[in-house]
This record gives sequence, structure tokens and C-alpha cells, in this order.
Amino acid sequence: MKDKHTSSSASSTALIARWVVLGAIALAGLSSGRASEARFSPQAVAAMSPAAEVVQPFEAMRLGKKYVAEHAGTDFLVGSGNSMLPLYTDHTVVVTKQVGVSDLKAGMTAVYMNDAGRLVAHVLVKKTWTGWVAMGVGNAKSDDTRVTGDNLVGIVVKAYQPSSSPMLALLSESSSGSSVASNP
Repeated sequence: MKDKHTSSSASSTALIARWVVLGAIALAGLSSGRASEARFSPQAVAAMSPAAEVVQPFEAMRLGKKYVAEHAGTDFLVGSGNSMLPLYTDHTVVVTKQVGVSDLKAGMTAVYMNDAGRLVAHVLVKKTWTGWVAMGVGNAKSDDTRVTGDNLVGIVVKAYQPSSSPMLALLSESSSGSSVASNP
């Protein structure tokens, strides 16, 4: 025969076990909502991330520096890679503006420091309790690193795309009689 204390203890244990199982299912759901399932809205990107202005190869850097000199709280960097195609090509000069994490919106292109210590400029997809999910426009899956107040550098406010590769422009200039330094 069971006493009242044993019966109460067994039902408490069963209740705790149910909560543990429900908690595990909830956590599995959060982690299975992997970044690869996140997608960006092309309309949000068009509205929140500036299109690149196509300029002569060496004008991109000059215009980026000029913009920064005229606008406090901005900086620039030269993009590398194709993860943001067709929005930004390799060698696009992007100008960033410092903002608070509370000012971020889906569709903005944010520059942040990833877990490997590299600067990344990718589109913000959605806000989660661990930070913003970001992904390259040309990528199939989102980034593993979340954008937070601790790693946010800024958002892209201006972009200058060279009409051709700066290296090709240098080679073209050298073939037309200009001097180009080389490393023997």
C-alpha cells in the first residue's frame, strides 16, 4: 500500500519529467531553426541597403574617403568576395555608420566582427533572442555568428562599386605607358 508522501513524490517526479521533456523539445526547436532556413526579403534589402554607385576604379576609394571626411561617425572598407552578389561586387567600397543595435532592421547590410575575428558585411535577416541572423545575399545559408551590440561595427549607408577591378585598371594603365611598381 502506498502512503500519501510516496504518491505525492511520484506525481511531482512525473510533472518534472514532463517539463524537462517539453523544455528539451523547445530547445531542439530553437536549435533546429538553423540559420540555413533563414531567408532575406529582396524588398527589405532594396529598401534598407543602398545600391552601389558604379564609378571608375580609383574613384571608389576616393569617394569613400571623401564621404567619411564629411560625415562624422562613418568609416569605410573595401569588400572582398562574392557573398553579396548581386548587391555588392568584389572590391566595392562600403561606407558604414555607427548605430545602436536597437536601430537595426531586417534588410539592412550590417558590418560586424564574426567569431573568427573577420569583418563581415551581410544583410540582417531576422532578430532572435541571441542577436540578429545575417547572411550574404548570394549565400545559401546564413552566418553562424549572430550580430549583437558587442560585435556590430555599423550599417552600410553608401557604396561605391568600381566599374572594373582595380588590378585590371592598374595593368591597363601600365600598358598605356604609365609606371607601375612590381615586386621582382
